[in-house]
Amino acid sequence: MSLHPFEHLTPHFILDAVESTGVFSDARIYPLNSYENRVYQIGIENASPLIAKFYRPNRWSKEQLMEEHNTLLQLKKAGVNVVSPIEFTGETLLSHKGFRFCLYNKIQGQSPDADNMDHLFKTGELIGAMHREMQPLSLHYRKPLAPLDIIKEASDKIANSNRIQNRVKPIYKRLIDDITVKATQSLTTHWPETLHLIHGDCHRSNLLLHDDQLSLLDFDDCTLGPQVQDIWLHLSGDLSMQKQQLSELIEGYECHHSFDHSQLTLIDPLKAMRIIQYSAWLHDRWEDPAFPKAFPWFASEDYWANHLSQLKECLNQWGELSH
Repeated sequence: MSLHPFEHLTPHFILDAVESTGVFSDARIYPLNSYENRVYQIGIENASPLIAKFYRPNRWSKEQLMEEHNTLLQLKKAGVNVVSPIEFTGETLLSHKGFRFCLYNKIQGQSPDADNMDHLFKTGELIGAMHREMQPLSLHYRKPLAPLDIIKEASDKIANSNRIQNRVKPIYKRLIDDITVKATQSLTTHWPETLHLIHGDCHRSNLLLHDDQLSLLDFDDCTLGPQVQDIWLHLSGDLSMQKQQLSELIEGYECHHSFDHSQLTLIDPLKAMRIIQYSAWLHDRWEDPAFPKAFPWFASEDYWANHLSQLKECLNQWGELSH
C-alpha cells in the first residue's frame, strides 16, 4: 500500500524544508490543528518560533497559491490585520522535494468569544476593512463561489457513496431536493451581479485575538463571492442570538465598507451548502490517515441522523434571519 503524500512529512523532512530558506531550527516541532494542509510550529535558534504550512498536494496550482499570497501581501500593505507569509529573496511560496510550503511569523492569541458582542463588532470591523481593500483586487485562477454547483456535486457524491446507509439515502435525497428548490429561488433573486474577493472560510478559528486586537489568517479558500459569506459563519446559538450577533457584525462592518442587506437572504443557501459540502469533504479525505483518527464518528448511524437533522433545521428556519 502506497503512503499518503503527507506521510512523507517526517520531522527530518520538515526541518530540511524550513532550513532550506536559510533559517536555523532548534529541532523543536509542534504540530498544529490542521487537516486540509499540515501546519507546524518550528522552533528557531535565538529567535521566535515560525509557523510552517505545507499545502495539500494537487489541491491548488502554483498560480492559485500565488494569488492567495499576493492578496495577503496587499492587505498587509494596506494596514489590514492579516497573517501574511514571510518573503525569502522576494518569494513567499516555497518548495521542497515536491511539497509547496510557506512560513509565517507566529502570532499569539486565541479565537474571539462567539457570544461576546464587542468581539463580534471588532470582527465585523476587520471583515469590512478587508473587503474594502480587496474590492479592487481580482482572481484569475480560482473559480467563483457557485453554491448550486457545490450542493449538487457534494450531495451526488454522498448519495452515491457506500458511506451512507441505503435506508437513509431516500430521505437524504428528498431533503437535498427541497433545499435545492429553495436555494435556487434565493440565489436567483439575490445573488449579486458583481462578485468581489472574499476570504471564503472566515470562521472564528481563523481569527486570533491578542491585546484586544484581531488578526485574520488562513486565506486558503479565498475566492470571488458575496460579502455575506464572510459574515454568517460567525453566527451561533438560537435564532434570537443570531440576530443580535448579525446586528453587531454588520454595524462593525459598515464602519469600513457598505453592506448589501439584500444578501441576508443568501445565508440560508450558503449555510446549507456548507453543511452538505462538509460531509463530502470528509468523504473525499478519508484516505488521509489523519481523518479516520480525527473523525472516527463519520459515516456512523448517529452521524447521518445528526446530518439529516441539520438539513431539516435549515429548511425549517429558511428565511427567518433575513426578516
